[in-house]
Amino acid sequence: MPRVTFIPDDVSVSVETGESLLRAAMLADVLVTASCGGDGTCGKCRMVVERGTVRAGQSAKLSDAQTAAGYVLGCLAEVVEDVFVRIPVESRAGAVPLRGGGRHPNPILAPEECAARVADSGSPPPVGKRLVRMFAPSLSDNASDLTRLCQTIRRDHGLEGVTVSLPVLGQLPAAARKGDWTVTAVVAELADTGLWIAGLEPGDTTARQFAVAVDVGTTTVEVALVDLTSGAVVAREAEYNAQTSRGEDVITRVIYGTRPEGLRELHELVTHTISVLVTSACGKAGVAFEELVCYVAAGNTVMTHLLFGVTPANIRTSPYIPAATEFPCVCATDLMLPGGPSTQVIALPCPASWLGGDIVAGVLASGIPWRDELTLFVDVGTNGEMVLGNKEWLVACSCSAGPAFEGGGILHGMRAAQGAVEQVRLDPGTLEPMILTIGGAKPLGICGSGLIDLVSELFLAGAIERNGVFATATDSPRLRKGARGPEYVLVFAEESGTGDDIVLTEVDIDNLMRAKAAIFAGISILTECVDVDFDAIHEVIIAGGFGHYLDLERVTTLGMMPEIAPEKYVFIGNSSLLGARCVASSKGMLQMARRVSEMITYIDLSVNAGFMETYVSATFLPHTDQSLFPRTEKLLAERRALKAVM
Repeated sequence: MPRVTFIPDDVSVSVETGESLLRAAMLADVLVTASCGGDGTCGKCRMVVERGTVRAGQSAKLSDAQTAAGYVLGCLAEVVEDVFVRIPVESRAGAVPLRGGGRHPNPILAPEECAARVADSGSPPPVGKRLVRMFAPSLSDNASDLTRLCQTIRRDHGLEGVTVSLPVLGQLPAAARKGDWTVTAVVAELADTGLWIAGLEPGDTTARQFAVAVDVGTTTVEVALVDLTSGAVVAREAEYNAQTSRGEDVITRVIYGTRPEGLRELHELVTHTISVLVTSACGKAGVAFEELVCYVAAGNTVMTHLLFGVTPANIRTSPYIPAATEFPCVCATDLMLPGGPSTQVIALPCPASWLGGDIVAGVLASGIPWRDELTLFVDVGTNGEMVLGNKEWLVACSCSAGPAFEGGGILHGMRAAQGAVEQVRLDPGTLEPMILTIGGAKPLGICGSGLIDLVSELFLAGAIERNGVFATATDSPRLRKGARGPEYVLVFAEESGTGDDIVLTEVDIDNLMRAKAAIFAGISILTECVDVDFDAIHEVIIAGGFGHYLDLERVTTLGMMPEIAPEKYVFIGNSSLLGARCVASSKGMLQMARRVSEMITYIDLSVNAGFMETYVSATFLPHTDQSLFPRTEKLLAERRALKAVM
């Protein structure tokens, strides 16, 4: 990878070819004034290329003389080789490098890297197509069509216990004769007891078979269209769960589901969201609904109940019992989902009322069931779920983190989409921001990683106290009294994509602090229950809707994650979707998912005597016990000492 060196700071960082100089500066912790998010409109991130070349974008913000002198806009200039760059005084706003040394983007494990952690035997999909070439009947061979079908499947595929439904039996005579006694059977192998035929098609259609992996999130729904012949994802779509109109959290939705017609509404809202996404994905990939053989859905226990139209009401009240932890395989059309008459829906098992199939999918995708080392899996979203263990044992807990990490409950929060502020650095003296948005678009709001960056930067700069309120003595035009109380202006209206100021309020900070406290308290309870220290954990796998550039230092500054060696942290992206994709491609993975569900010992934090005390202790920055975060306390002292001499 090409290396960018910033002078006179003498700080270098390696980046991918094509990365912008502004992103490189962000990664190297070299502060540059930048307020438009990276679309080139503010013209403040000027840099001078002293050695090497970059692919510079055109901008009216630079004069011909400046361009001739080597000036570029950092947000538009792409790195193509090793380069030395000077940050002019006017681009620093009085700032000096904050730490130096540089860091790399968090490596999010690619699907193939996750696959390397997983011991899959290469078994066929749990629902897939099988070619059946039958012998034509004759006067001397007058076995029935059904007998002929079952005998051929046993002979060619070694499968016993074949069953068919009445509709499939009705399809058989015409399909067999139209295909000249060659048919494609859509078969479901969901248990070791045998298989059943979900549909028949005349001729050989095995080259066209697709599955839909679905992450049924409380806030966001995401789908991946998988080609089962190659295993490749051919389309991927995501959108807010339409159920958010009936409540941002699962408890609110459970309550709403007890109203007349409430359950039906919630069921239809989530199936409509999935249908819209699948329709879009199929349209982009040129896939007909009839070519979908199955859906594999992974969601928390409440979301899974609502997907199937089953009431989750009893999950909310003691003794907190779900209607089911495993769900039957059903036809997609019965759930009002796009598909043909043979398209099936499989839901991953939910180990407990507050631990669902999304976590089973994540544990599966992370490879923990095949590992000897002690591993911590943390899924960060509207609900925070943690699993600790290895291939021998697993303990888990869950807590309500709220929607802050996905942009919900935040005044100008948004999910990680085009225009979302995903990275923030602040001049510790002036509090002037350096921001980057997803896609380099004008800022529209703040996503989870940007929110974490912003709050931790304000805290390190002394603008936020340990209890989460703005420091009254801070002198900056960006700190002001707003309609909702004190607030920090991240983006002024003239530079935003909405035409309004994008601000952070104390209510936003409080929502984030409560969310991060729940995550840290849950992790603490798990380690206490199995009597291990944080340092005994070999690896921490973070899943959820966090971007490639979530800064671990900022995460630990907030006190959200244990302050252990940074190299122990691994980011896996949307593990729920990845695990569902694994199951869609392999019967063996479905069997392992069921084993994982049975292995997990669930710790109910609502009845855990120490949880509330642990939670309250974590509702400070970074924690009431400052000895748990020595690196953060050292950084805090350094930052504030730097500010004192500026």
